[in-house]
Amino acid sequence: MNRILALFCRPHPGYANFKVYIATCTVIAAGVFLVLSFLQPFNLGDRNILDNPFLTAALYAGGSYVTMLINFVWLKFFPRFFSNERWIVGKELFMCVYQMMTIASTIWLINYIRGAFPPDIHGYLGMLWVVVSVGFFPCLTAQLIRHIYFMKRRLRKATAMNISLMLDKKETPAEADPQFINLQRFIKPIDINTFISAESKGDYLVVNVSNNGSVEELTINATLEEFEAENTHFEQLFRCRDEFIINKNKITWVESNAAGYKLQLHPKLPSVFVSGEKAIELKKRMDVEKYA
Repeated sequence: MNRILALFCRPHPGYANFKVYIATCTVIAAGVFLVLSFLQPFNLGDRNILDNPFLTAALYAGGSYVTMLINFVWLKFFPRFFSNERWIVGKELFMCVYQMMTIASTIWLINYIRGAFPPDIHGYLGMLWVVVSVGFFPCLTAQLIRHIYFMKRRLRKATAMNISLMLDKKETPAEADPQFINLQRFIKPIDINTFISAESKGDYLVVNVSNNGSVEELTINATLEEFEAENTHFEQLFRCRDEFIINKNKITWVESNAAGYKLQLHPKLPSVFVSGEKAIELKKRMDVEKYA
């Protein structure tokens, strides 16, 4: 039982990126089209539009596709819930069932409008059972392949980044004139070599700096956008996701899973997740191709 729960809790690629969601919906709709046009379940052969199975399949698949795209509103309302950082295998299974319910609802509605209910399926629950029995296994298989692919790919990239850290990380000579981060609303100067990260908390910033092996946390009345604009001249600063800016030179290890990458910056700080949009930039900055 514990192994099953552990499997459901494994990180999995989420849907924070609209391109990922639309690609997933496109694949599902294409699968629906192929199943309906060639296998002809639901006795569609007796009710094809103009005796054309492809035209009928296109109607059902297209309707399902539009319905799934409309469901993107949930991703807009609850972006954190669907983000890569919080998405797990258990949520993905729930998402597959939800999409099956969406497809069943669309097919049931189209049949109702056409007045062409299948004689061997009574009501929505019967329609849902047939859709799940036909589509859930292919959907689950596709997600399993996707999970394994991203796990292997990101593990390989993380290994290359860690090799880069071990081989390229050298002691930086002490600066004759220390370079300080520009924080107009903060009096105490912060040396860029001690800066670890800055996290957005609404109209405030939580800044972490290293201090003799420990971490000092500072709360500043500023936004992350202001901080980034005032310190663009520091190449080592990297905005790894919307709420975080880190000092790339403070990365000590790169963790990976199917959902993405996490960066270890300090033993006393939790790992920082890298958004999918920033993962490509991270790999460029870490010169992954050199060690891949």
